[in-house]
Amino acid sequence: MTETVAKFRFLQFSDVLLDSKLTHPGMNNTNLTHSNFALPREERAERSREILEATINAFSLAKQEKVDAVIIPGGLWDNVTVTGFTVNTLIEAAASLDDIPVYIAPGHRDFYTRSCLYTNDMLSARGYRHWPENVHIFTSEHFAAVAHPHRSDVAFVGRAFSKASRRTERILSGKLPKLPNAKITIGVFAGTLETHPSVIADATRLQVQKPLVYPFSEDELANQGLTYAAVGNVKEAYQIMTSDEKLLGAYAGCLAGGSFDELGPRYAILGEVEIDSSGNSNVNLVPQELDVRRMMLVTVDVSGLGDEDISDEILVNLEESGVRADCDVIAINLEGRHKPGANPKQVADQMAGDFYHLLVVDNTRADYLAERFDQRTTEWKYVEAMLEMKTKAERAKNQELGGDSLSGIPGADVSGKTVEDALYYGLDALRTKKVIVKNVG
Repeated sequence: MTETVAKFRFLQFSDVLLDSKLTHPGMNNTNLTHSNFALPREERAERSREILEATINAFSLAKQEKVDAVIIPGGLWDNVTVTGFTVNTLIEAAASLDDIPVYIAPGHRDFYTRSCLYTNDMLSARGYRHWPENVHIFTSEHFAAVAHPHRSDVAFVGRAFSKASRRTERILSGKLPKLPNAKITIGVFAGTLETHPSVIADATRLQVQKPLVYPFSEDELANQGLTYAAVGNVKEAYQIMTSDEKLLGAYAGCLAGGSFDELGPRYAILGEVEIDSSGNSNVNLVPQELDVRRMMLVTVDVSGLGDEDISDEILVNLEESGVRADCDVIAINLEGRHKPGANPKQVADQMAGDFYHLLVVDNTRADYLAERFDQRTTEWKYVEAMLEMKTKAERAKNQELGGDSLSGIPGADVSGKTVEDALYYGLDALRTKKVIVKNVG
């Protein structure tokens, strides 16, 4: 019978991107995206403060749990926008851990240079305190192994992004260095698992794909023989497993969501490694939600509904999505074709007082074309002309334009979608005597 001969507890978090602008549009698996899903300026500033608080909460949890190390595999801040106040706050938080070591592997947005705020020289130049002795920052783009200061049986193997790094190279193509006396070896780096679900989802969207940043595979990670790999650079939490379900490592994902492409609960990882007398390892990971809020995006289909039914439909969808009205930042995406005369956005906006923050984006249209038109009216003639224009536009889109095309004439390259938008705006003007521009173009 085997017995446990070594234990190691750690707290892992990454991809916080402190002080980043938080202006990325929201997106979900249906490829929903629009700039209006970004938070207003004042809310972004408040959210940035809360994300810093969540980061401080992570250090506080590490001290409370008396972990053996804190591991941060990239994405601690954005080099372009990070402030001295934020860095100084992080330094104080790390110092509060006393002798608990902190291992930081600078990543894609917080890459290491001699002039970055990971260097004590730059901190001195700006009049800030230095990183405390318990913090180890990997500074080379080549992997290096370092021993735990209080545990000779534990080692960390990590590397940094640098400004000159070749970021499309396979990060685990070579053999990683090891310390001979270490029973537990923890990898600390930022890279992209090729089979991560979010990478696969991105590839299915109709958009230009950028090369993966420091790609690697499960097999490449397994061949390194690490006890566990703490990996950053992807916002979604994910456990990396072998084909026979052995845990190789994990992404904690971003610690706190700041935009509507970082939805739902976000976590740090509280982990424990056990080594038995036969040298086998067992790793247990427990997610820890440290942010007071969640970014939530709820899509509500209002097709065929009037105002009263729209209100009920919104409430049902919000309840089913699990939003917390008193603390979450919520975006409602309204879609579908509602009854003429209904005003879905107005209905949703009237609910705002019941929520901490509610953003409403209206992608709906009145279902005018479901009605029967009198063919003697101007309205019918307008509809008929616009539908014919839409058909021609869609037909032209599928034909290669020749040298004598009308591409130089304004409107010659208008899409069927644009014509359809114009049709509905025109009907709005005829029916209501006003036009409200929506996010449908």
